[in-house]
Amino acid sequence: MPSFPTPAASPADDTGALEAAAAAVDAAQEALQTARRDLSAAIHAARRAGRSVRHIAARTGLDPFMVRNILAVTPARTPERSSDLPR
Repeated sequence: MPSFPTPAASPADDTGALEAAAAAVDAAQEALQTARRDLSAAIHAARRAGRSVRHIAARTGLDPFMVRNILAVTPARTPERSSDLPR
């Protein structure tokens, strides 16, 4: 039977580490969403500029099927000012 490492500190001592890790995950998720929006916008811009799906796929490291899927979705507009956000 495999043995699992035993934590050196008691569970009450690592609450700060749990909160910090959760905050890091939240920040990473937000960064990932931003990166995906940026990639989608760049793919749409490249296509409007006349680049082929094959060219876009080669430049992004995505396969052509994934590029076509991204192009099939209308890019979301991001509000320029916070006052433009829906209430």
